[in-house]
Amino acid sequence: MKSGSKFIVGLAVLVLVGLVAVNALFERIPPEVIGVRQTNWGGGGLVAEDFDVGFQWGVAGYHRWYKLDKRTHFLLFSSSTTRPSDSERPALSFRTKDNNTAKVDVTITYRIIPGRGWMIVRDGYKDEYRARVTSEVEGVLRKEVAKLTSEEFTDTDIRMDRAASTLPILRDRLEKYHVEPLDLLIRAVHFPVDYETKLQQKQLTQQKALLARALGLVEKQEQVTGVISKETEAQVKERTASWDKRLQDVISANEIKVATIKGQAEVYQRTTRSEADADYETMIAEGELALAKAEAVRNDLRNKALDTKGGRILLASQAAENLIIEEVTLNSNDPNVPTVLDVSAMVRLLLGD
Repeated sequence: MKSGSKFIVGLAVLVLVGLVAVNALFERIPPEVIGVRQTNWGGGGLVAEDFDVGFQWGVAGYHRWYKLDKRTHFLLFSSSTTRPSDSERPALSFRTKDNNTAKVDVTITYRIIPGRGWMIVRDGYKDEYRARVTSEVEGVLRKEVAKLTSEEFTDTDIRMDRAASTLPILRDRLEKYHVEPLDLLIRAVHFPVDYETKLQQKQLTQQKALLARALGLVEKQEQVTGVISKETEAQVKERTASWDKRLQDVISANEIKVATIKGQAEVYQRTTRSEADADYETMIAEGELALAKAEAVRNDLRNKALDTKGGRILLASQAAENLIIEEVTLNSNDPNVPTVLDVSAMVRLLLGD
């Protein structure tokens, strides 16, 4: 038990020492961070490299680490901002090209240029590059967005073109801070109340004009569609009549063919049946004739057979057998009277022998 406890304690100590060694010899860089390493002693100075996510070599006390946010940065200019900061500012106020006051809500996204995080530390912008970017962006936007007139602000395509043309200017101006803009969006434009009312009325008038023009186009299109519809309907009727006629012709032709086939079948049936009936009657007559001939031959042969002595004996024997005598008077005193029970004597009597 004591040796087991010592082993567990020793293992725990080794693990603890290992963790302390890892923390002392390595620096953990999270996924959302750019790591910048500086050597404090020996003249090493700042390492010209951005260290990415993972455990990076860095001895505590000997090295110093700077961590920068490598995620996308958002800079908002909004009329709803109550607490200005380096990432959120009040809406931009300026005069338009036609000398009208306006406020614009803008969103810009930017990030640290990949591989140049260590330059921000080198140039001393680590704690203030956001503020410098905000100031630079505000100055560029006031100049570039003000090139639009009040009416051009109401056109979405023009606003988007202005934002797209401003983005390269921002890229050039922000490169010295080692960041790059990603996108620029003009979200909303606010004019003074009186001008807003006039502008809305003007927009409403323009919309009505566009609506009237659209209705006119719709009416023209409906007229075209009506003509096409009538032409199509006429073509459908014509095609339908043509197909009905063709169908009727085919039906009539088929009916004629069917009637012809039925007539031919009827004639064939009657002719064949008549011939069959005639053949049947002829065969019946021939059969009956053959039977009559056979009967005549049989009778002739029978008569010839019966005309012989044996035949006469057979006939006499059958006659004796079939003879029915209702009453017989016997005279026992006359020996010439035969007994009815003597068939041979009766045969001789019938034959006359």
